[in-house]
Amino acid sequence: MAPRVLHVSGTNRQVGLQVGRAMKKQIHDFMGSYQPFKETIASLQTSEGRRVYEGFLRAAKTAYPNYVEELEGMAEGAEVPFEHMFIVNYEFELELLNMKKKEEVEELKGCTTVFLNYRDGPRVLAHNEDGPAGEQGCLVVAHVEPYRLPGGKTLPEENFVSYCYTGILPGVAYSFNSHGLCVTCNTLVSKEAEENKIGVSFACRAVLSATSVEEAVAMLKGDGVGMSIGYSFNIASTKDSTRRMYSVETAAAVGQATTLVSVQAVEPADGSTEGHFYHYNLYEHLSVPEWPLSPSSHHRKARASEMAAPRNKGDVLAVLGDIKDPEYPIYRYGSGKDKGYTLNTAVFDIQEGVLEVHTANPTTTGEPALQFFLPA
Repeated sequence: MAPRVLHVSGTNRQVGLQVGRAMKKQIHDFMGSYQPFKETIASLQTSEGRRVYEGFLRAAKTAYPNYVEELEGMAEGAEVPFEHMFIVNYEFELELLNMKKKEEVEELKGCTTVFLNYRDGPRVLAHNEDGPAGEQGCLVVAHVEPYRLPGGKTLPEENFVSYCYTGILPGVAYSFNSHGLCVTCNTLVSKEAEENKIGVSFACRAVLSATSVEEAVAMLKGDGVGMSIGYSFNIASTKDSTRRMYSVETAAAVGQATTLVSVQAVEPADGSTEGHFYHYNLYEHLSVPEWPLSPSSHHRKARASEMAAPRNKGDVLAVLGDIKDPEYPIYRYGSGKDKGYTLNTAVFDIQEGVLEVHTANPTTTGEPALQFFLPA
């Protein structure tokens, strides 16, 4: 079944309010059943838990007051305490802080992305959006009015389409905006997780407003606070005359009010060159301490390396739909030892100017469940 498509418009707060109202049941169900969330809420009653929370909130308000207001609206619409909604949006950071303290590796949600970029042929950025079983996210089509910062600067309006997880700000999953920027995201499990910094959800929400890769990178480096943990952004643009695609990886800059950012261009290839793979959970560019690959990540990476590199969109879908490994398939369905699920497969077909969303294995479904036209 295709995910719901929710059209929202207004100020940041009004947009959040509309999303919160529309996803109220899903948000309540999630908060009532997700054990790590319950444990984090309980930790707020301790002095250490309260200190960590206040530090993260202060960082978010410093860098992105507009998106804090958006989250406040979401909490109001869903009729839940703002503290609870804020904690949901710092899930990765809190999990990694706990992993660091316990010195153990846990399986975090992850995804798979494939680049296909030919100079005079297909240009595809395709992505398996992997998440928890039962996730009932929706595609948000948003118009956000300009926002006046406390210092007087006015941020321009935003227009975007984004797959939104329950209770999470737009931007952490596949998205595109009116500037032609198409983005998918992948988890990077670094060992460094800094307190008093920006969470992934807020950084992704900011990137969603960018007009170009260069502006997105400048945002990540120059928010005045820095990201708490690392993340991976895979970016293509319908308006980039160079026809490049980009892998942008980030990591926490320990002790500094900035973010480490590395950009690797996926150059357009000629007809004799094969396509490019890029798989989640790999610090390909940045030399930072990292947790070992989880079994699921290791097996999916190994399986992808065995397959012939793609030359057309059909080949790309064959990679993302592969289930040859019975325990850790690339297209995940809670099989064997792997408890992850592929929620959607998103295919940005830059050449054709469309985003295709498949809600089942793309090798068997044929036509996508949803299509959106990309900005020319």
